[in-house]
Amino acid sequence: MDKRKKKTAKERAIHRVRIIKGHLNKIEKMLQDDVYCVDLIHQSRAVQSALKKMDMLLIENHLKHCHLNHIKSGETDKAITELLTLFNYK
Repeated sequence: MDKRKKKTAKERAIHRVRIIKGHLNKIEKMLQDDVYCVDLIHQSRAVQSALKKMDMLLIENHLKHCHLNHIKSGETDKAITELLTLFNYK
């Protein structure tokens, strides 16, 4: 049996933020050092990828907990409006 504690969504999100900060700090340093543009773009894409992964983590957690609770408590209009807003349809 694996004795490692499974990280919570909050812990995983904080970990992602730290990764993003590291990438951003790297970009700042690269800009100061006049690093080749293509290398900067690769680093920028790493930030974008990390942000997307964090978004998916947060969305998944929201759907499993908050969204599900809204539906269970009869707040279906609120649940629908939140999703539509989240995906920029409202």
